[in-house]
Amino acid sequence: MTVRIRVAVIAAMTAFCLPALAAGQQPSVDSLRRRIDTLEHRAADLERRVGALEALIRTEPSQERSLPSASKWQNLANWRRLRVGMSMDGVRALLGEPERVNALGVGTFWYWAEGQGVTETYVLFDPRTGRVRGWSEPGR
Repeated sequence: MTVRIRVAVIAAMTAFCLPALAAGQQPSVDSLRRRIDTLEHRAADLERRVGALEALIRTEPSQERSLPSASKWQNLANWRRLRVGMSMDGVRALLGEPERVNALGVGTFWYWAEGQGVTETYVLFDPRTGRVRGWSEPGR
């Protein structure tokens, strides 16, 4: 991607400088190099920022549409937004309060939908970090 940006920058600068050359003004090579360096630094900064935003999107659930707490766990779209490594607060925001919590040696299980004709629905948290390690979506 950096090569494409570099080519685009050089093409844009060439197109920008052609009128100056046509008017008889000779831009200095040093000036052009400084401008290229500045644009490359800006492009690298933008790539870094986009990468950080993409990482945030992958790890944090969207809070755009809020559902009533009782039905959050029933929405399969909420389960599909779960991510390994998510915090307990993040899971609570997505699925609402669990109906039952069970702490075992392998981790802490949060359960939803017990006794409602739904297959066992849970989220498993790592015992050391308290972060999501796995889950089982609702299925009828």
